[in-house]
Amino acid sequence: MDGRGYQIIMKEILKKIKEWRCVRCHESLELRAEHFFCQHCGVTFKISDGVPYFLPTNISLVSGGPDHLRDFFKQWPGFYYFVATFFGPIFFSGLSPKNFLRRYAQEDDGPILNIGSGPRILVPAVINVDIFPYKGVSLVADIAHLPLADESVSSIVCDNILEHVGNPADVAAEIQRVLKPCGAVYICAPFMYPFHSSPSDYTRWTLLGLSQLFDRSEVVESGVRAGVFSALNVYCCYLFAFLFSFGNRRLYWILVNVSMFFFFPIKLLDAIFCHFSFAKNMAAVVYCVLRKK
Repeated sequence: MDGRGYQIIMKEILKKIKEWRCVRCHESLELRAEHFFCQHCGVTFKISDGVPYFLPTNISLVSGGPDHLRDFFKQWPGFYYFVATFFGPIFFSGLSPKNFLRRYAQEDDGPILNIGSGPRILVPAVINVDIFPYKGVSLVADIAHLPLADESVSSIVCDNILEHVGNPADVAAEIQRVLKPCGAVYICAPFMYPFHSSPSDYTRWTLLGLSQLFDRSEVVESGVRAGVFSALNVYCCYLFAFLFSFGNRRLYWILVNVSMFFFFPIKLLDAIFCHFSFAKNMAAVVYCVLRKK
């Protein structure tokens, strides 16, 4: 790619992010024709097809995990998210990422990030950040090591991502580092939910646990994102696969995904019951909005 072509492709992201930092030494980066360069530690970060890559050398990119089917279908985001929304085991309620952006985010205040975005595009103004270069990702980076200056981001979406990272405390600290004072972050995470790999799965949270993870922020809103019948639905899928895969790992994950087309009506009861008192004590997924102090 020549310098002119690079300038055209990178135009939008450069409008939103004015200052870049090295993910190794945290010093300022110099923007060149086809890469970013750190004069302090001598590291170069490539730009490929207009997308900058800021990955530490110790990061190993292995996508997939046991459940390869979902990662395969993410090549077609429209189809994947249509199937996941209507036939998937989760009935989403509460505050959605898009409604969070409408209610709390102001583009004029600074860049807005969707970290661990995958191929999903919430709105064009949001910068998608992911460790894998899916279609629609604007910035390839480890979300525990963002190439951004302190207090430079106005709002962040972190939607069902924290359970997939081995260092959630580091990610929470990094979110609070780059957020401006009074900046808002949307956190959605599973509570009553079985193992699901993307590419792996480590942790579960209560609402109290999420609030304590973000110790430099205060909760301004929280609630149930998916209720008890979504939890029951997904456990039915996993139980069906457990009983009829006969110990075959490949068949197990196929049945987990296929069975959702039979059990998904169970989740529809959450349209009513996720609004009941104490629903958060049995919720499949919870969310909270925090504002940096």
